[in-house]
Amino acid sequence: MIDETIEQYSEGLPLMQDTLEDSKDKHDDYHELERTIASIWLFVLITMIDSMVASKYFILADKDYDRRFMRGKLMVILNEGFKKLYGFDEKTHKKSEWDRLLPLMRHFPEVINRQYQELTFHLEKHAQSSSWWKEERNLETHLEAEKLYISRKEELIESKVMMDSMKLFDTLLAVSHFLGNAHTCLFNFLVTKYRHGELKE
Repeated sequence: MIDETIEQYSEGLPLMQDTLEDSKDKHDDYHELERTIASIWLFVLITMIDSMVASKYFILADKDYDRRFMRGKLMVILNEGFKKLYGFDEKTHKKSEWDRLLPLMRHFPEVINRQYQELTFHLEKHAQSSSWWKEERNLETHLEAEKLYISRKEELIESKVMMDSMKLFDTLLAVSHFLGNAHTCLFNFLVTKYRHGELKE
């Protein structure tokens, strides 16, 4: 199932990159919108895939140290992934991918704006729901050996680790669906322009 999920979402990566390449020298409103959505979507897809790959190798690890190592690296993805997606406080939120979308919402219809507001509400609740493994992320990243050893010796419950990883995956999946809706709006806008003779092939 994890392999199928990785394959499914990997298919979107070249499409996002092609969109970014195609629009990089075009600076009208439409291409600015398209480029921002593609850039954020690329981040979302890569983070989803990375979390699945780390989960896969956590499950496959047959040595105790390997499993503890993979759990630690998964915690880094969970913390960094949510921090980059939405942030945990005003400072990190201002640098988040989600905040990049806010100025663009004025170009979209009410239904997309409503979805953005609903997701913002849920993301904010998620941000406040836990530390998102901040301490584990710090230990894994900064390699404070004594504290890291203690952290990695904590009880290893496979189902809990996988449920933790799904917290980020499900969040990213909801954002991916939203970005898909926003992208469809842009595409429909072009189709309408084409049908009215305002665009040529």
